Amino acid sequence: MLIAGKECTVRPLGIRELTEVERDCAERYKRQYLKTFADNLDLLPAEAKDRLLLEKMDVVARWDVDDLPPKFVHDPARVKMTDKLKSWVGERIEVAADATELQLQRVAATMLDQDTLTDEEYRKLTDAIPPKSKVPYVNWWITGSYDGMVTFLWTCFKHNGVTREQVIDEVGGDLFKLSNLSREIERMSAPKVGNG
Repeated sequence: MLIAGKECTVRPLGIRELTEVERDCAERYKRQYLKTFADNLDLLPAEAKDRLLLEKMDVVARWDVDDLPPKFVHDPARVKMTDKLKSWVGERIEVAADATELQLQRVAATMLDQDTLTDEEYRKLTDAIPPKSKVPYVNWWITGSYDGMVTFLWTCFKHNGVTREQVIDEVGGDLFKLSNLSREIERMSAPKVGNG
C-alpha cells in the first residue's frame, strides 16, 4: 500500500509497539473521561467544582490500561455473512469488488463494534444473535474505534516515515480498508507476543 508515496506493508507489531498503542489508548481514555467529568461539573455547587476536579484528576492520573473498563467486541470469524448483510454493508460503505468473506466479516464486526450496525438490525439480516466477547478496552479500541484503528495503523507504518495525518488521508475515510488493515495487524501481532 502506498501512503504519501511510501510503500507501507502490514506487519506484526512487537511488544514495544503494542505497549505504545496501549499507552496511547489509556491516555486518550483518561483525557476523555476527565473532559466528560469536567463538562458535568456545572451540575454541582460552585464551591465544590475545583476540589472535585482536582481529586478526580489525581485518581485518573494513576490509571493504566488495566484500569480501563472491558468492552464487548464481535469476532469477525463468528459473524454470519448472509446475502442480506452483504447487501446492507455494500449500501453503506464502498466495498472492494473482490472482497473476500473474511474481509466482509471484518467490516461487519467493526460496524457492530461501533454500533453502526445494531444488534437488532444484525438479527433481521442474518436470523442470528450477534456473537459478542468481553475483552480489555484496548483490544476493542484498536479494531472498534476510529482513533484506535488509525493509531494502530500508524504504529505499523510510521517506521516508513509516514505521519498519522498521512495515514488518515489515505485510509481514514475508507472503513473497508481501515477495518481490514487493523484486524490483519491484530491477527499477525497476537502470535508475535505469545498471546495468540
